[in-house]
Amino acid sequence: MARKSFGEHLRSFGRYLMEIFRALRRLLRYFLVILLSYLIQSCIMPYVKIGGVTPSLLFAVTGVITVCYGRLRAYWTGGIFGIILEITKPPITYMNLLLYPIAAAFCSVFFADKSDKRLETERSLNKSARNGNVYLRSALCAGMNTLLYEIVNITYIYLGGTELTMDHFIRGGVDILTTMVLALLVAPLVRRYLGFALMPTENRTVQGRYLA
Repeated sequence: MARKSFGEHLRSFGRYLMEIFRALRRLLRYFLVILLSYLIQSCIMPYVKIGGVTPSLLFAVTGVITVCYGRLRAYWTGGIFGIILEITKPPITYMNLLLYPIAAAFCSVFFADKSDKRLETERSLNKSARNGNVYLRSALCAGMNTLLYEIVNITYIYLGGTELTMDHFIRGGVDILTTMVLALLVAPLVRRYLGFALMPTENRTVQGRYLA
């Protein structure tokens, strides 16, 4: 077997460095999205109220990232948001720290892209295997995250001795719906910035078989 020349080794090393650079750039963009989301939520979103309720940009972005990256990155995103909110705005001790990553990881089970292995398994069982619309899944994921948060919040209010009224549930519903709409609005921007296709296409399957 012929040994590689010095030039070939140099080109291989250059390609290796470029891969590292691209990975670091993608990671930097991810953290910038996290930082900007928190700053906008803290500085701008309090002035955006619908029915007296401020939508959650954090849950909207979490939903988009969950669909883009999957379960592990969804957990990271929830964990980072939880830590930041626990430090800056702790309404209930450890509530944000625990709820954000747990809710994100739970929702990722239903809304993150299916892996190639899972798709192949479903096709082998003669099922129509494909990932759903990325925007719809982003909105539904953001809505479920918000729903879990509202359930915990209302439960805490009730256990604190406050009598629940219909206004509590209406405000919770408004929060869920407005956060879902916000996720639909930010999804194209976040996906484009993170380097994901705005609307990925997949080969359709019927009974586990590809259509030409």
